[in-house]
Amino acid sequence: MIEQLVIKRLHLTLLAIVTLIICYFSLQSMRANAWYFSSLNTVQELSNTSLLDAPEVYSNELNKAQNAIKLAIELEPEHAHYLHFLSYIKLLALANTDQAQTEQSKLDTEYKEIQSLLLHSTQIRSSWAETWIELAKVTSYQEGPSKQVLKYIDQAKKVGPYKLEVHLGIIEISLANWQHLPPEYKALYVNSLSMAAQYGYRFNSIYTIAEQLNQLSTLCMSLQFGAAYKKLKQRYIYKQTCK
Repeated sequence: MIEQLVIKRLHLTLLAIVTLIICYFSLQSMRANAWYFSSLNTVQELSNTSLLDAPEVYSNELNKAQNAIKLAIELEPEHAHYLHFLSYIKLLALANTDQAQTEQSKLDTEYKEIQSLLLHSTQIRSSWAETWIELAKVTSYQEGPSKQVLKYIDQAKKVGPYKLEVHLGIIEISLANWQHLPPEYKALYVNSLSMAAQYGYRFNSIYTIAEQLNQLSTLCMSLQFGAAYKKLKQRYIYKQTCK
């Protein structure tokens, strides 16, 4: 009888411990999620803030978003999406940095940190094509159209063959390195351009990418050939952009 009572108490103690552990991790997850949404909302609100009109406000809000997502990662260090989102915020900060006035070593360090975040994210969640293609893009900023970048592209295509983001990434990498683009990349570029043409008006973002890279003439020349671009060339934006 005493033994049964001891066993019963032991079971209750173990159940209480397990319950406390579950409650603890649930609370940690809830707190991390709250910090993530705080960061996300801050980034979304930045779309209403002009960097040119209010650079200090923009920079401060970006730092606020970065600090919030870092707190989320402290609470859940193995959350793939939080890692990916921090890399996105860091890329936003770099895009709004005067890189000509910044030491190359600092830029290299920042890009390596972003690569590390994305790589960690892919190790936790390998089925997310958007992370693989972002990793390919960031690596290409450092290495150009390297074999490693090609491996990341192949992985992105493997897990997301019909994702527009994957094809946009391939097109961006290709145009950014057009003067020194290996044949295998040119084949990927042609294929991705043809695939992207099937996404209707979502294709329009490619004009913006090409313009930012000073490669509009290359893009327009590419669109001259192939039946895949017939409908695309009937649109106003094509006629205005590729005169």
